[in-house]
Amino acid sequence: MRILFTLTFVFSMGVFADHHEESKNKYEPETNKAEYYVGTFNKGKDIDDLVDWYEDMAEWMEEKGDTYKNMTTAILQPYFHSDMAAQDIVWVNTWPNPSEQFAGLEEWITGGGGDLLKSLPVTNSRQIDTWQWTVSSPSSMAAGNMMYATYADCSLDEGYDMRKVYDLYKDFAIYAQSQGDTVGRKLIVPEAGLKLDDGVDFIRLMYSSSISERGSNADLFYSKINESEASKNLKGFSCNNARSYFGSSMKAAG
Repeated sequence: MRILFTLTFVFSMGVFADHHEESKNKYEPETNKAEYYVGTFNKGKDIDDLVDWYEDMAEWMEEKGDTYKNMTTAILQPYFHSDMAAQDIVWVNTWPNPSEQFAGLEEWITGGGGDLLKSLPVTNSRQIDTWQWTVSSPSSMAAGNMMYATYADCSLDEGYDMRKVYDLYKDFAIYAQSQGDTVGRKLIVPEAGLKLDDGVDFIRLMYSSSISERGSNADLFYSKINESEASKNLKGFSCNNARSYFGSSMKAAG
């Protein structure tokens, strides 16, 4: 699963831009961290075994005070995908910032997480650390939602960088939501764990709080949004190799 980028890109595109550069941009990106664990089920195991394992993990996290309070967790399974055999599961943890993420990682490594891993019914083939730039949020991310997510590889057009694209995409998302759109949108770049293919600059994530919302949002786009000025102004990048997943929101923040 190609979800990320290079650390050099994160710095060069302005996640940590100075004040002078920020003043040229319309919006300040809302950023968070996300961990992607990509794996396959061990022999004789399935999604029910993984959900049972999550319950053990949830009890373990409860014993750690507020360390994992603001972490969210979702478990995704591929549905429309060009290589279904490559993975069974994508486990996603999101964090509001690196401080909380790495405090949680330290607790996991030094506080007994290894004991839980002995019973994990999945073998991970890839573990990826990312930055995510939030463009818009879905209608709800409450625990228990059966969500739908689509990732795509994206390339910047000549003369555009991530900051310009973020501002244009934000303008589009604000207009779309004013028309009733409920799609969550993120631009994803990596910190560690994966090198993107040549020509791929970032990953776009579009996700909804339910599977059916994916359909209603698509109908809304083609009936009301596609020919709008906001849509025509959305430029600077192109995407391909889309792959879609369904899955459950297991844990909400707070």
